[in-house]
Amino acid sequence: MDLFQDPTLQAIGPYMSRLSKRQQIVASNLANIDTPGYKTKDVSFHATIQELLSETTTPQRTSRPGHVQSWLPGPSQVQPFEVPGLISRTDQNNVDLDRELLKLSETSFGYSMMAEILKGKFRTLAISINEGGN
Repeated sequence: MDLFQDPTLQAIGPYMSRLSKRQQIVASNLANIDTPGYKTKDVSFHATIQELLSETTTPQRTSRPGHVQSWLPGPSQVQPFEVPGLISRTDQNNVDLDRELLKLSETSFGYSMMAEILKGKFRTLAISINEGGN
């Protein structure tokens, strides 16, 4: 088994990149909370770790014989959009502090969770290496 072909490891990176992109957008929303006319932005975050895992197990596209390209949706493919249906204040700004802080908290939790999973994978590898040396 090739360590770096582990589907979980291949999915964690793009997922963490999505979380990072979302955190940037939430921070931008918070920075513009008093900007007249600013509209809240978000990213489509329906992709779960399960979807990213399933994409790593789909057949790989090749550009030439002997060359394999892996495709996973990275942060560059995550496009921000204006959130519809939010209530605007009199200055036409619709950023809701509570909503944004909740999103920031959710994103931070997800990032920490993925970091712990990654740490556990590498801890298991280190244990295996140390036990194999005996």
